[in-house]
Amino acid sequence: MFYITFASTIDLYLAVTASILSLIGSLIIIVLNVRFPDYRKNFFRKLIFILSIYDAILSFLFLIPGDKNQGFCAFQGYAIVWLGSMPAYISLSISIITYLNVSKNWSVFRLKKISNKLHIVSAIVATILTCFTIGFAESVHFPFTNWCFIKGRFMLGAFYFLIWICTIASIVLYIMIVKQIRFVYKTIEQMTNLVDKRRKRDNLKVQMRMSTIPLSLVLTWLIASIRRSREIFFPDSNQNSTLNVLHSLTNPLQGFFDCVVFVAFSSYSRQKLKELVCCKEPQDSQDFTHTTSFDEEERRM
Repeated sequence: MFYITFASTIDLYLAVTASILSLIGSLIIIVLNVRFPDYRKNFFRKLIFILSIYDAILSFLFLIPGDKNQGFCAFQGYAIVWLGSMPAYISLSISIITYLNVSKNWSVFRLKKISNKLHIVSAIVATILTCFTIGFAESVHFPFTNWCFIKGRFMLGAFYFLIWICTIASIVLYIMIVKQIRFVYKTIEQMTNLVDKRRKRDNLKVQMRMSTIPLSLVLTWLIASIRRSREIFFPDSNQNSTLNVLHSLTNPLQGFFDCVVFVAFSSYSRQKLKELVCCKEPQDSQDFTHTTSFDEEERRM
């Protein structure tokens, strides 16, 4: 009994800590896009901005303790279903857009059009599936994760199955993108114009960074899917404390993962973050994420 109580306490602290980290990471991306007009000119950065909005709201919901006997628990459960699925759909959309840019050389203008359509389709699918859960499930307060979630076997099909379809499709696109980038990189190395050579290298770095989206999906949803599937198919089995702890630690972290990839690993984003917090860097200290041909093409349109 002491072990279970201790494990659940650790579980709760990890869930809260992970949610706070994700919320902070998401807010950093959001603030950088809102504060600096030149920062949000990059089309791909706008996509991460949209993804971060969903991550921020979801992280905030994870921080609110669920109450089994109140209507808020039901609201929280359905909201997490909707907000939890949207980042997966948007991440797949980003993978598709990156693939079209890398392999098909689509312009920013064409990518914008398909991006808007994919976003609308994602919202419609998430809304339909969330509405489908109403009346077919009960809201349950899981003490090992602090927040309310929807219980029922159909959740495998209405939620986790589609998330993993998005994840697997994104991974396949990731592999195709990496192969194409390697091919393009070999051709770039043969170029003699140093300016064009550097610009194309910078573009590849942007594309490579965007292609890592499915990796954060795997880190976020792998343990959660295993745990929920276990609870659905083996409802009478004892709680696995290790699985609960890993679930609490990883499930809320997508906003944090995105911040690490798209801010911490970008010198231009770090420069803007430093400028936001304390001081301004010289104008000539720029990163490929600011001076890419994507930005230049967007300005020409």
